[in-house]
Amino acid sequence: MFLWIAITAFWIAAVKVWGYLGPKVPLIFIAVWGLGFVAWWFLGLPQFIFMSLCAVLAVILLIVDRYQSAL
Repeated sequence: MFLWIAITAFWIAAVKVWGYLGPKVPLIFIAVWGLGFVAWWFLGLPQFIFMSLCAVLAVILLIVDRYQSAL
């Protein structure tokens, strides 16, 4: 369940940042998310590793969003 919350928060943050900065920054984060997803799926990594990656990426994107909205 927490994995879905982290994934949802990541994608909402990516869409919000895309609106402020355009596609460059969110696409970098989406590529990192994609690499984590591939590693989780094909290498059989534990779920908490992918969940942690999603949460960290979402927090960073939300910080970027807050910074851009404050300007």
